[in-house]
Amino acid sequence: MGKNYQKSKYQQSKNAINTQTLINSEKKNNSVLFILIAFCFPVLLYIQTVTYGFTHFDDDYIIIDNISFLSHLRNVFHAFITDALMLRMNGSSFYRPLQTVSYIIDLQLSGGNNTWMYHLSNIFLLGLISCSLFLLLKRFFITSRLALLGALIYCAHPLFVSTIAWIPARGDLLLTFFSLLSFLFLIEFLQKGKLKYLFLNCAAFTIGLFCKETAAFLPFLFIIYFFIFSKESPFKKIYLFMLMLYVISGIFWLWLRTIAIGNFSDPFAEFGLKAFLVNVRTIPESLAKFFLPFDFSPIPGFSILKTLAGLGIIVIIIVLFFKNKKRSKKEFIFCFSWFLILMLPPMLFKNPVIDYLDHRFFLPLIGVQLFILFLLPKKLLMKRDVKISWILIAILVFLSSFTFIKSRSYSDPMTFYNSAIAYNSNSALAYDNRGIIKGEANDVQGAIGDFNKAIAINPNFAEAYSNRGIAKASINDYHGAIEDHNKAIAISPKYADAYNNKGMAIGSIGNYNEAIINFSKAIECKPNYIEAFFNRALAKYYLKDFKGAVEDCEKVLKLNPNIQNAINLKEKAQQELQKSK
Repeated sequence: MGKNYQKSKYQQSKNAINTQTLINSEKKNNSVLFILIAFCFPVLLYIQTVTYGFTHFDDDYIIIDNISFLSHLRNVFHAFITDALMLRMNGSSFYRPLQTVSYIIDLQLSGGNNTWMYHLSNIFLLGLISCSLFLLLKRFFITSRLALLGALIYCAHPLFVSTIAWIPARGDLLLTFFSLLSFLFLIEFLQKGKLKYLFLNCAAFTIGLFCKETAAFLPFLFIIYFFIFSKESPFKKIYLFMLMLYVISGIFWLWLRTIAIGNFSDPFAEFGLKAFLVNVRTIPESLAKFFLPFDFSPIPGFSILKTLAGLGIIVIIIVLFFKNKKRSKKEFIFCFSWFLILMLPPMLFKNPVIDYLDHRFFLPLIGVQLFILFLLPKKLLMKRDVKISWILIAILVFLSSFTFIKSRSYSDPMTFYNSAIAYNSNSALAYDNRGIIKGEANDVQGAIGDFNKAIAINPNFAEAYSNRGIAKASINDYHGAIEDHNKAIAISPKYADAYNNKGMAIGSIGNYNEAIINFSKAIECKPNYIEAFFNRALAKYYLKDFKGAVEDCEKVLKLNPNIQNAINLKEKAQQELQKSK
């Protein structure tokens, strides 16, 4: 009996071990399967975008105009000391070095300026973000199945179509990916205490800084997470060391950003408190568009209905916060903090012709998604619930269908702007940009019609006046063109392009002296304005000021030695100088 009993006990123990091994193996296999699904589903959802082209909504400024810079791998390091617009020489307040580097890599991998590669990279990043979000949700004690469905629903949401289908949103994709990674490594460090996770957290945070400025606010969220979720003592020296690493990274980033941006001041945009107060409406409107996904213009505008709907949603969220007894109030505070802290940076900037853009919500609204999952009872989160899974799958299918259709708006410039105007007929920018596209297609009257509509919507839209002036000049209405450029200058006295375009129109009627005055004003507003230097050189050449023409051509070639027109004009002016001796 004793011997048989021992054998039976051993066999039970062995069976228990085998059962646990099978369970662990099954969990591991499920995790791998779920990660594959998390990556593949959003990739397949957006795979059609690889056939799309540019939209000519910032991608022309960022990529097309800078293709000579982006084509050389040696410019990777130079990307860290220049702004996002690079060789346009306009200057900008946008510092996105890793976005620029990613475009350089795209060009190298595809062997040229191939739009399919830019779109493919965006899709690939979305797949990585989906996997990272799935892993992060699991860290908040959400079951694998619900975490997977939560991540897929988020990445398939039609609110974020612009984030993936619009190439210039690359910075937000990179920012979101590295922000999620930094959080995953932070959680691992706090749970396991291994230094490698601390350094990985700081590395991901630092990389995020060079993707977009919003990452500078992540340490505040790290601190809030620590006090809400960590059971460790807040007075360990290692945490002071962690803060020191964040500060060092921030100083290094700020130093390089200062080199790149300098003292640039955008004459059209507003920064700071005034911009924030105008942008406060983006908080309720982002919530309205997240919970009521039915209206997504590529260039959205403020709407009283969306603002009121968003305010109603905020009231419901507050009620749920106080009524919910299943989750700690501190956990909900973390969700709100994620949303509000990461919404703040873009709210400090206001473009005069854009109310807001949806891709800026991609990282902040993860906090809202987490809040929704936290509302579910813990018992539901800790077990397999077929009913809730099918409900979430139905939501996923609905949102994915909408997203699949909406992404087609980004297929080409005309489709993009037609869609923007169809959904937001009050967008002066959409009419202005569509007018430029029509002008490039030789539909000058159609272009002037769109510029007229842009001006009717926004009478203080300086760029629309100047663009209409360019269109008028193309049909030899030079006096009408000069009048439009004067209106643009009256609205924005430091508008360099308007002075340059006015100078060209004046030069076309033979008044080269006055043209030179306007080119000089353009250069005064924008010291590295290549086109204005060349135009002034040309006007001087026509006035037989060959020495002045040579000097201006040399200034052009100093800024960009590859401009053939300047090389040719300089040679002709030098030949005339030789003849006069």
